[in-house]
Amino acid sequence: MNNRIRTKIFDIGNILIPVTLAFGVGAVFCLMIGYNPWTVFGVIIRGGFGSKAGWMQTLGFSCPIIMTSMATALCFKGGVWNLGMEGQLYMGAYAAALVAGGYYGMSSIPAGLQIPIALAVSMGVGVLYALIPGLLKAYLNTNVVVTTIMFNYVAIGLTEFMCKAFHQGDQSYDATFKIMSTATIPKLNESYRVTYAIFAAVFIAVVITFVMKKTRFGYELSAIGVQQEFAEATGMRVKRKIVQVFMVSGAVAGLAGATEVTGVNKNFTPNFSKDPGLGWEGYFVAVLTNNNPVACFFVAILFGGFRYGSIVAQSNLGISLDLLNIIKACLILFYAVKYLNGSNGRIKKAVRSWPGRLRNKDSGTREGAKIEKGGDTVG
Repeated sequence: MNNRIRTKIFDIGNILIPVTLAFGVGAVFCLMIGYNPWTVFGVIIRGGFGSKAGWMQTLGFSCPIIMTSMATALCFKGGVWNLGMEGQLYMGAYAAALVAGGYYGMSSIPAGLQIPIALAVSMGVGVLYALIPGLLKAYLNTNVVVTTIMFNYVAIGLTEFMCKAFHQGDQSYDATFKIMSTATIPKLNESYRVTYAIFAAVFIAVVITFVMKKTRFGYELSAIGVQQEFAEATGMRVKRKIVQVFMVSGAVAGLAGATEVTGVNKNFTPNFSKDPGLGWEGYFVAVLTNNNPVACFFVAILFGGFRYGSIVAQSNLGISLDLLNIIKACLILFYAVKYLNGSNGRIKKAVRSWPGRLRNKDSGTREGAKIEKGGDTVG
């Protein structure tokens, strides 16, 4: 029981310590540019969580992050470092914009089918785009980190080129035509960002949590993540599982992008995901929560609140949104050190071994003194 409590304390500390240090760095930057950190952080927190309007906007910003974080956690649980969520999100969003924007005769689709078809197409395109690095990893054992990151750039560049070359029309900026009103995901309240897609995000979170914790697929995925060679030796179809998690991640990421362009932005623009990107936000959440799907859900909401709160801070105080990106980057950096995380915790191991090192050093000093004294006696 004591070991379980100690483990829980270390798990909590493994999150709280990086968060504290990251906000400490953010406070230093606030002071450097002449802002009171307490004022800035207070505005961010109150903006995202201090009112009904703030919560509604927070849920709107959280919706795609919930989806991408869940898909990322599923991949990482199986030891598949799929960092291509951003590219899959872009491809799905662009495909949905073409369908929901009425391109290529899509406006002739019956109104009641336009939203489901747009979302289905976005998921299908996301799956196809994720399949390429998935198959390369499963059957050629390529470096999945490299391939998925490169595919992000391909997707972003390709969709930007398509917007400029073919779909911009007579607009003054790079974007597809507006989404048809009959193909727009309705909002819970027109005054706020959140749409009915939030229910899809909750459903995805519940399903992925159940799959990871209560099914054979989730168990085998965890086994593959721990030791792939052992999983293969026990008869698990590792290659098939790798391809399957890529397909799931592509579908969910594509859906996340589609809900943004059809429900919030009402068109596709090359920078709709914004820096650092909704796919990367999901990666941050999954890493910070150690791929725990339940924690992913709540931390994604926290990230959404910080995102909207930073917009409020920029509006009220004039402070740059880059401050939040600095805090997020520091958060991942400090978490990577794994201050308290079990056998990988370098600082924790160092602290535990320090008394032994001191004893050994003291013992060595005494032995050296004896030898030296003995040498003097012989001499």
